[in-house]
Amino acid sequence: MPPSEQDLYTAQARSLHGTGRVDVSGRAGLPVGAPGELGGSGHGYDPEQLYAAALATCLHQAVVIAAGETGVDPAGSEVTARVRLSTGGGQHYAFTATADVALPSADDAQRERVIAQALRICPISDQLDPPPT
Repeated sequence: MPPSEQDLYTAQARSLHGTGRVDVSGRAGLPVGAPGELGGSGHGYDPEQLYAAALATCLHQAVVIAAGETGVDPAGSEVTARVRLSTGGGQHYAFTATADVALPSADDAQRERVIAQALRICPISDQLDPPPT
């Protein structure tokens, strides 16, 4: 589907059975596989790692934007995202995502404002449980 006039950017990823990789937006494939804890080889990235990476980078970019909008220096800022996979038995899986935000140049009130704005900006931050404070 072609992008609309409102679209800013489109990315695509394709995973093919038996290849051990996921091709991302026409770039060389990323190696993928199941983690050793789940019976896989542990080689390559698993979906939870890729999701944590996406969440950390998206939220961090949003923090930098929000910091600029509120006059806070984003130097030294850092976002760490964690994804935990769990099972309810059988083949029912769920995950929880958490994130920590470091913003060394901000006082507590500024940090809270920047994080609140960043959570509004980052389109995948609604998956955080609980949101960072």
